[in-house]
Amino acid sequence: MDDLNLSMFKQYDIRTKFSSLNSNIMKRLSNAVAVYVKDYLKATSLVLGRDARLNAPELAEQLISTLRDAGIDVILNPLPISTCQFYFACMQNRKSAGIMVTASHNPASYIGLKLVEQNVQPIALGCGTAGGIEMIKKLYIQDAKPQKAEIGKVHIVSYQDSYIDYCMKLSGVTENSLKGTKIFLEFLNGSAGAEIALAFEKAGAEIEVSNIIPDGLFRKGDPNPIIEKSIAPSRLAMQKGCFDFGFCFDGDGDRIDLMDSLGNQIVPSLNFSIILKKIKSIYKNTKSSVYADIKSMPSSLCEIAKAGVNVHTIRNGHSFIKAKLSQNCSNNFIAAAEESGHYYLNYPYSIENHSQGFAAVESTLFIALLTAKCYMENPKAYQRAQELQNSAYREKEWTLHCENFPDKMSQIMNEVEKRFISLGFQVIKNMDDGSNLDASLFRMNLPKTFDENSNIENVKWVQAAQRISQSEEALCRWELVSNDKELCSKYTSEIKSITDTYVKDGFASY
Repeated sequence: MDDLNLSMFKQYDIRTKFSSLNSNIMKRLSNAVAVYVKDYLKATSLVLGRDARLNAPELAEQLISTLRDAGIDVILNPLPISTCQFYFACMQNRKSAGIMVTASHNPASYIGLKLVEQNVQPIALGCGTAGGIEMIKKLYIQDAKPQKAEIGKVHIVSYQDSYIDYCMKLSGVTENSLKGTKIFLEFLNGSAGAEIALAFEKAGAEIEVSNIIPDGLFRKGDPNPIIEKSIAPSRLAMQKGCFDFGFCFDGDGDRIDLMDSLGNQIVPSLNFSIILKKIKSIYKNTKSSVYADIKSMPSSLCEIAKAGVNVHTIRNGHSFIKAKLSQNCSNNFIAAAEESGHYYLNYPYSIENHSQGFAAVESTLFIALLTAKCYMENPKAYQRAQELQNSAYREKEWTLHCENFPDKMSQIMNEVEKRFISLGFQVIKNMDDGSNLDASLFRMNLPKTFDENSNIENVKWVQAAQRISQSEEALCRWELVSNDKELCSKYTSEIKSITDTYVKDGFASY
């Protein structure tokens, strides 16, 4: 089975190095996907998009050929587009399945598939019709082949203009309404550049673009906003250019980092807290609910609650979050944010007529426009966000590799949990609805849930999160944040005193 590259079937998508995807494997994978789309989803058409990766065209061409042979029509934009624009295309074709050929923020050597079924519902491992990616994997192992049918048609489409119009209208950003703002846009040679830049120019903002040309070689660095080597030139440019603020996007454009005038990140949860009031107005609900991931700063959670929403902690995972948002749309759950720079909304199919339903997807163009509007109207809110951010001390997420001894991961994490319990921490392992958090959250001097009356300004608090990575093999992850520098250092050391032992004994590595 090793020669089948089964490791490409990840928790949330299908992803691998292209060198591990030879022509036979590519054909076998395309067959499995076509069988799944035709026999399990019962879809007669599929929206296909791709990003700028050099290997995306080859994989996309194989998918087109296989899907058409199975009698499935392909709705195709052959040019590089963002995953967000792809989702919008799926919203225009609700009866169709969808595949985005991308490897997101990974290095140039990677390629993959993000999949949705009809009504833009996510497909992941154990998520989607018949188990989603789990069923595709089974079909792949079986070497399943679709039955021949009357060849499907290819329909060439471009939704870029209508996507820009939709996002501007939904965000309340009109032509020239951002005039007077100076914004830096870093695209890391990904595929979101055209739609973002065109929208901001239409809105009248003065923009400076960096690495806007889609380039699958990613010559300036991996298309990941958290990699300092990739974004250091942008920080320097912002410091020299007197910009109001800036945005940085990843390779497929579904991830957005907000930067202040000096190029420093403002964490997504704090930005989320500021833009939430305008997001709420879209739905016209008196009381709405949102999800925030386990790594959200407690001070951010207080600010989010002050926006007049119920705050619910959710486990990490794009597909899981989108599925939860969609399932709870009727319960007034409207949005979610992850500290990795992913924002999710239940986007209305029709802005004028919400009775047509909603799609739980991502749109960095909408988030960028709305953030710019809020930044322009209320810069003091962002000054406060920076102050809150600077008042916290954070040991950003670090990893422990256990690839040779994966059985040790649960043992290590259990030891960490016992240690924190002995130190008086509250342990949270489930979401509010009882679902497994797929992680452990340790809190000291913090409430289990946050509401508009929560106040943590006069206490020394600590929050630690630990989880096993679902997107990479045999990785444990930790992150710790506190409003006290000594406590941050102390409890980080408590974790590392345990993990250091396993590294010393040869069971793991940093």
